[in-house]
Amino acid sequence: MAAMIDSEQPIAFALGGLAGNNAFGAGFLEAARVQELTPSMISCTSGQIFWVYTYLQCRDACTSLREHLAEEIAKVTATGNINVDLASVALWGRPGVFRPAYLEYTTDLVRNSLEAWQHILASGGKTFLLQAALQTLPGRVLVPLFPPAFFKQISDAFNASEIGIAFNSYNPLDGCEYVHLNPRARELLTQKSKRKHAYDKGQPSRHRERTTYDDITPETVRDGLWIYQYGFDQKRGCFLDGAYYRQIMLAELVYATDIFVARPISYRWIGPMPTSQIGIEDLKTEVGFNGTYAGERHQIALINRLVEGGDLSADKYHQITLHEIEIAQQRGFMDYIFEKLEVFDEAYGASMSALEKYIATSRG
Repeated sequence: MAAMIDSEQPIAFALGGLAGNNAFGAGFLEAARVQELTPSMISCTSGQIFWVYTYLQCRDACTSLREHLAEEIAKVTATGNINVDLASVALWGRPGVFRPAYLEYTTDLVRNSLEAWQHILASGGKTFLLQAALQTLPGRVLVPLFPPAFFKQISDAFNASEIGIAFNSYNPLDGCEYVHLNPRARELLTQKSKRKHAYDKGQPSRHRERTTYDDITPETVRDGLWIYQYGFDQKRGCFLDGAYYRQIMLAELVYATDIFVARPISYRWIGPMPTSQIGIEDLKTEVGFNGTYAGERHQIALINRLVEGGDLSADKYHQITLHEIEIAQQRGFMDYIFEKLEVFDEAYGASMSALEKYIATSRG
């Protein structure tokens, strides 16, 4: 098993999920595994939940994340022709992951149509008819196929880990983000805050008004992986993948002095500005994710300046260094459908350089 770095210099990893760019976070985790650099905590969102789980397995078994990624890629690129493989995924989905909502489409269409007509009649015909027509189209286009055992395996691995693990989900109905913590994460955060029950299940955050702490269970793992295209599960509640709300989680990692951030997008748009609709959709995704990240990043920078200037007590606050590793290529909206080993290799190379530099400095 990898050796923990000097406890006087606790480090943390922050990983953000983004569909076909999840290979970037996997590449970073592989570099950390090879360097035998174990963090005190890891925050992860969306697809990075799966890759953090895989990382924990690979650390114990001394196996490569790249091999696991290659296996995942092979499952959806059987023909080697990207257009044929795309058509296959569009028509049939991915076994054990999702399928198109063919069976549910008619039911959803009828339900939406009835609701639209009721609204038209109730308004006395003053409804915007085009809007009513568009509202009949079903929002559920995919059906998740993950077996219950998949969520339980991740939940069990996270709760048994000696590394603190945190991920999030979001409920649009109550407007609240839920931060799910394993026992080790709760222990470290409690130790840092010196408030005994501050991070217990159901406790609101003192610093984030609409954030509540929760446990890691098979159900909350499912919530953290629930994308828009699945529609909403009224039985469990309307939970969503937390990356839509906050793609990179930094606030939960304040126990650390150094946070390595593996970002599957760049802080800026790479290349010429988009002129197509699909390019604009990609830009919208990146701007949204960058905006939420910038807020927490700037908070850390502010605390650092206040501690350095003596305006905040060094007994309660400490400076945090962010080591940001960002993807250096512009991947389009359709690229999110397929993972690429090239993305993994880019992240691995950049991460190895950053980690080697950190290790040389901290242990030298």
